[in-house]
Amino acid sequence: MGSLLPDSVDVAAGIVFVYLLMSLLTTVVREAIEGFCKSRATNLEKGLIELLCDHPPEHAVKTAAASTSTKGSAKASGYDMLKTFYDHPLTMTLYRGRYQTPDKRSFMSAGNLPSYIPSGHFAFVVFDMLAERGGQSENGSLDTSAILAATTNLPNTRLAKMVSFAINNSGGDLDKARLFMETWYNATMDRVSGWYRRETQTIIFWLSLIICVILNVNTVVIAQSLYLSPSLRKAVEASSQEYYSQHVNADPSNLMPANGTNPLAALDLPLGWNDTTLNTMNHLFQFCGEKNTKKCPPVTPVETPMPDWAHARPDQWMAYLGQSVKNISEHATSLYQGNPSLGDHTLFNILPLISLIMGWLMTAFAVTLGAPFWFDVLSKLMTVRSTLKPKDGGGGVSGFDGLGAIATAFTAPQVTEKTPQLTYQPSLVASSAAGATPHDDADMAFLAGLDPTMRPRDN
Repeated sequence: MGSLLPDSVDVAAGIVFVYLLMSLLTTVVREAIEGFCKSRATNLEKGLIELLCDHPPEHAVKTAAASTSTKGSAKASGYDMLKTFYDHPLTMTLYRGRYQTPDKRSFMSAGNLPSYIPSGHFAFVVFDMLAERGGQSENGSLDTSAILAATTNLPNTRLAKMVSFAINNSGGDLDKARLFMETWYNATMDRVSGWYRRETQTIIFWLSLIICVILNVNTVVIAQSLYLSPSLRKAVEASSQEYYSQHVNADPSNLMPANGTNPLAALDLPLGWNDTTLNTMNHLFQFCGEKNTKKCPPVTPVETPMPDWAHARPDQWMAYLGQSVKNISEHATSLYQGNPSLGDHTLFNILPLISLIMGWLMTAFAVTLGAPFWFDVLSKLMTVRSTLKPKDGGGGVSGFDGLGAIATAFTAPQVTEKTPQLTYQPSLVASSAAGATPHDDADMAFLAGLDPTMRPRDN
């Protein structure tokens, strides 16, 4: 057990390091896709449609898909409030060009939309739009009566109710009403962030699965190779330690290597396609392709005659049994390597296939947790690895010593209670027996130093 625990920690650290690098790779690809699709901006627009328009955001997708045939006005399609919001001077400073409603624009034109709108901008623009509709005062200042008058004619009853509730419960104070509208906007933006996270996790899963298939990043194969190869384990450990020391104090959102390269390429991990994996994929194509009618080759009969078990000595039984098992194993191996038909030997074909697919899926699901998560796990494993590091001048730390060191590091300090001790003083005993009062300086100092609260008590 002295070397099993550190080796297991090294294997776990190597797998976590691979997950971390794969997460970084998929994050870079995801950000590249985001720069082209602008899903943050479109999700923000869907949230604003839910707040300002009289139909749900799903309607925006349907109307945008059918926008090529019908070119109605923004008011007819229910986007008049949304267009007024984006055309407001305070909002126009956040994006380039002119705003077009989802039912009129193309897919590429959505890239100019803003990805973030402050809550203060939203509250002020909404009040300004409503005050303009309700007829604000001549000096241009916001008037609560004008805002309330505009809510009576709004097609979106939810927006009218929220604005009326904010003004009436604030006692006519626009600052308090604006704060209420900002809170409502932030709550909706939390939902928008949830939409984006779910969309991002879905995209990252499929991206990681595609990368795992292309590069053959198989968790099962990597774990087996790390466990069986001490040299590979040490190389991956050194790379992970170097990467961790360079990024231990870095921002969790910026974990890419300093030189901009992927350290995964520098590791001698069993990635890519070799003879074993290609043979497995050959079985996969045969399994999914046309039916194989080729029959299994006949088994070559064994030249040695079957021993007479009845007359054999008991000490020969195990030898005969071992030889029989060996012959069966050799024939089964030759059948599998000879590419048999599926038939009764389907199990021999799909076991490596199941292992291959499960390894890909394990890697893909692990990558969806994100690079910050795996960097935090790697930092904890580095702490455990430093605790189990071999001592100088000798062998490694035993497994029990390593576990004891970890338990000691995470155990709360124990408070020991002092037990009062009585000291034997011969002079006091002699003085008490003679009925005299002790006058010795040492005895008087001892009596003066006694604490009444420390005297022994009966249980």
